[in-house]
Amino acid sequence: MKRANVILLLTVFLIACKVGYSGTIAPPYEVGNWPGFRTAAVSYTFDDDCSNQLAIAVPMFNEFGYKLTLFTVTSWGPNWTGLQNAANQGHEIASHTVTHPSLGGLTIAQQTTELADSQSVINSHITGQQCITLAYPNCVPSDQTLTAQYYIAARHCQGYIEANTPSNFYQISSLICGNQGSVLTAADFNAKFVSTAASKGWCVYLIHGIDSDGGYSPLPSATLRASLRYLDARRNTFWVSTFANVVRYIRERNDVSVTELSNSGDSITLQVTDTLDNAIYNYPVTIRRPLPAGWGSANVSQNGLPVTSSIVVVNSTAYVMFDVVPDGGNVVLSKGIYGDFTGNGVVEMNDLSVFFEFWPVNDCNKTTGVDADEDCIVNFNEFAILAQNWRQAP
Repeated sequence: MKRANVILLLTVFLIACKVGYSGTIAPPYEVGNWPGFRTAAVSYTFDDDCSNQLAIAVPMFNEFGYKLTLFTVTSWGPNWTGLQNAANQGHEIASHTVTHPSLGGLTIAQQTTELADSQSVINSHITGQQCITLAYPNCVPSDQTLTAQYYIAARHCQGYIEANTPSNFYQISSLICGNQGSVLTAADFNAKFVSTAASKGWCVYLIHGIDSDGGYSPLPSATLRASLRYLDARRNTFWVSTFANVVRYIRERNDVSVTELSNSGDSITLQVTDTLDNAIYNYPVTIRRPLPAGWGSANVSQNGLPVTSSIVVVNSTAYVMFDVVPDGGNVVLSKGIYGDFTGNGVVEMNDLSVFFEFWPVNDCNKTTGVDADEDCIVNFNEFAILAQNWRQAP
C-alpha cells in the first residue's frame, strides 16, 4: 500500500508539472517554440458570459482572424446558440464551473460536481470541440489531482507572464484587465507585449466586462481593439490563439520526435510522432530544415495531402518551414514543382484528385498549399499551372 501511494503521488506530480523534453529531433530539423517560429504567444480569455463578449469581442477577433477563449459558468444561463456560433468560428468554449464558487473552500465531492458537471454540460451543448480547460473562479484553485482528471490545464491569475513552458499547467498565470486589474490602457497592453516578446513567453489576459455590459472590471472595447491592432502589425512576432491550443502546442512541441525515414535526393520522408493522446493533442507543430542543395523550392505533404509550407531565410540560410500534426501520417518533402501534392516527385492523377478537393474553394485558411498565386481561391489560374506541369518531375 505504501509503495502504491508513492507511485500515485509521483504520477500526479508528473501530470501537473511538465517534466523535461521527451522528444528526439534529428538534425538538421528544428521545431519552433511557437508556430511559425514566432517569438511569443498571446491568449485572450473571457470569464462569466458577459453579454458583450459575444456581441463585441467575438466579431472583433473574427475581423482580425484571431481566436479567443470563453470560460463559461454553466448555471448562469449562457447563450448556448451564441457560444456554438463562436465555437463554429474556431473560438474555445471552456469551463468556469457550474456555480462560480471558490473551489478551494469546497469538499472534494463538491469540487467534483463543479468540475465534472460543467464539462459535461458544455460538451452536451457545444459540438465540434471538447471542453478541456478550466478557469478558477475568484482565482481560488481546486484540488490539483482532481482537476487533472478532467482538464489538461487550468488558468489562475497570479499576474505574471508565463514562460514558454509553464512550470505547472494547473497554475497558469493570467493578467487581469479592466479597471480592477493591472491592464487597462492600450499602453498597458503594449508594455506586456514587449515584455512577453523579450521573455519569449506566453501572455494570458483575463477579461470580464466590455464597455457597459455590467461585467466585473470592464475593459473599453476601443482599448481591446487597439491591442489587436498592435498584434496585427506584428504577426511575425506574436502567435495569438486559444488557451487550449497554446497548451496543446507546448506539450506537443516538448514531446515530438522527428525522424528521417528516407532521402532519395529529390524526396525526403519523415516520421513525426509524439506519445500524447491523439484525441486531444492534434494541433500542428512547426518544423523547419535547411533547403537541400539544388532545391529551388519544396512541396510538403502529410498522409498524401498538402500542408502549409514556405521558404524562409534565416541568417542567410534558406529553410523549408511547414506545419504538421504529430502522428498524422508520414511527411514527404519533395523537390518543388507545383501540383505534386502527394509528394511522389511527379504530377499525376492522384494529385489531380487532391486538386479538385480544393476546387473552387475561396478561403485563405482552406487553400494553403494549393493556392499558387495566393489570391485565396483555387481556380483556373492554378489549373493552368498544374496542366503545364502534368507528368513532369522537378
